[in-house]
Amino acid sequence: MKKFLVACVAGTLASAGGFVGAANAAFVNFVAEAAGNERGVADGTTIVMDGLAVTFHAGPGGSDYAYFDDLFEGRPAGLGVCQKLEGAPPSECDDTTDDNIRAGESVTLTFDGPLNLSGFSFSGEEHYDLNSSSETLLLNGVEFTFADVANLTAAVAAVVTGISSIEFAYGGSNAAQFYVNWFTAEIPLPAAAPLLLAGIAGLSFASRRRKA
Repeated sequence: MKKFLVACVAGTLASAGGFVGAANAAFVNFVAEAAGNERGVADGTTIVMDGLAVTFHAGPGGSDYAYFDDLFEGRPAGLGVCQKLEGAPPSECDDTTDDNIRAGESVTLTFDGPLNLSGFSFSGEEHYDLNSSSETLLLNGVEFTFADVANLTAAVAAVVTGISSIEFAYGGSNAAQFYVNWFTAEIPLPAAAPLLLAGIAGLSFASRRRKA
């Protein structure tokens, strides 16, 4: 019985570890989503990305379209905003220069949270990397440099931990137009896993009492 319980505990720990490390981390890749399928989507559209349901809202007031922009001369774009599409969504942007997040624009993503976000990457207006830039954006209304967000400083981590939505907006003291390339969303360990481990530990304790 003891060997059986030890095996159960070990197996459960391995399963839980795998669940947290692999199945519970979603790579939300907007560059991949746009590849060969550039388009704007209607407000409130939900897309499952690497197992995570993401709902898109473009501001202000849902009047714009969250936009998936494809590569430009081999350089990545990803998630931006378009004010006017060529036709009904999903379709391409009517103005090819209006597909990133620029003055007065934002895009909000909602999830079944809480989630911890990390691993952010951004491109600028011409699709060049912004991850070392001192230019700024607003993340859930708080000003950060792109470098701060890409490097997940403590201040950024405080804003993107345990959240069920995130807003990327143009703004700050040194604002730049941008695209969101991707980020990672980590889902905390479900409450059921600690309860399962506690139950197995309880069985082991009961077994010892019977033998005593």
